[in-house]
Amino acid sequence: MQENTVETLLCQIDLLPSVEKQRLLEALQQRISELEAPLEKVRYREPIPMPNFESVAEWLQAHSREYAGQWIALDGDRLVSHGPRSEDVFAAARFEGVQMPYVTFIEPDDALPTMGF
Repeated sequence: MQENTVETLLCQIDLLPSVEKQRLLEALQQRISELEAPLEKVRYREPIPMPNFESVAEWLQAHSREYAGQWIALDGDRLVSHGPRSEDVFAAARFEGVQMPYVTFIEPDDALPTMGF
């Protein structure tokens, strides 16, 4: 069985009559335009900037005791939302337009240590 390579296909194309070569050219152009069509629909989006973890760490150092036992959402060094349920805190941050909020639970100082299973 003959292997299909570009060279063997080109040899076969050379043997075609000109009318068939024209049909082949039109068919290939149609296939190429079908392949390119989805690419035209792709739009460039600006990348989401990474959170500034240094300012997050500074905020946590300065304010975490005020929110002990709560979930918080930060946008850099700005508190966006806080409360007892992570889902509500995250939703409030997204509602504020924060694309990548830093959401975490602030353990109370008197919390018992946990095993991270």
